[in-house]
Amino acid sequence: MPAKVSVLICTRDRSTLLEACLLSVLDCAPPAAEVVVVDQSANESTRLVVCRLQEGKVPVRYLRGRGPGLSRAKNQGIEDCTGDILVFTDDDCRVDPGWIMALTEPLRAGMASAAVGRTLPDRAGENGEETFSVYAPRGTRRFGPRTHPWRVGGGGNFAVLRDVIRAAGPFDERFGPGAPLQSAEDMDMVHRLLRARRRIVYVPEAVIWHRSWRDRAANRSLARAYGVGAGAYFTKYLLKGDLLSGWRFVQRVGIRSCHLIAGMARGDRRRMGEQSEYLKGLFEGAARFVSGSRPGASGLAGLEREQA
Repeated sequence: MPAKVSVLICTRDRSTLLEACLLSVLDCAPPAAEVVVVDQSANESTRLVVCRLQEGKVPVRYLRGRGPGLSRAKNQGIEDCTGDILVFTDDDCRVDPGWIMALTEPLRAGMASAAVGRTLPDRAGENGEETFSVYAPRGTRRFGPRTHPWRVGGGGNFAVLRDVIRAAGPFDERFGPGAPLQSAEDMDMVHRLLRARRRIVYVPEAVIWHRSWRDRAANRSLARAYGVGAGAYFTKYLLKGDLLSGWRFVQRVGIRSCHLIAGMARGDRRRMGEQSEYLKGLFEGAARFVSGSRPGASGLAGLEREQA
């Protein structure tokens, strides 16, 4: 019996970008069995976009988000999706017509529990800088238990067996956009899947394009957010006794410092700004995790119990 595929897209206040994303997903052949949109927007524009696209052959279901945070939206969507395979993309991406088929092929063939695809930069908008959120590695197509999650790629081009991700537990709602730790919810999930010895493979034929819509100030803020999430992620697992995560924190500080120095040598203002923000974010994220800074939380132990 062919596997049923659900595509999950979480969004907040980006209805124009979401519409382009949805149109590209609905253009995939063969299509998904369903597309589920979890919306945390402050207005009705996203719901109206989804409503306009609900008359086609592929069911497009709209879910009103139960609260802020990308991890929370993903958890809500995972609960509601009915597919055997869950495929994730972001609202600011466009997908290739063969994307669903290529990304899910290793899972349908029983060769892997999860797969990541190739993410390329889309053309920059009128006021946007080219995005740095891309993923197109060379070399290995398989990842082992000790692979650094950042080598596996992000959650915007990701497929996983439903039973596998449910067994791994929910996304940690302290991580990700809209949450105190701002990013790295996908890296935290990849870490858990790898350590559970789930096979993840890279499928370069599964191509998406990440829209370049942010201006310089927004990209610097994003770099800071990425640093916060990374610092918190490394700290989370170091405190659990994973010394490798501690080493990777030190390694990340060294690598990003080298990038900063290179930017200074070239007079590259964008690189200098983004790398300095990322470095500050690394230490900020570590401090936030240790202090359990989530508003209203009863400390780190209470937050850990919520995820159990």
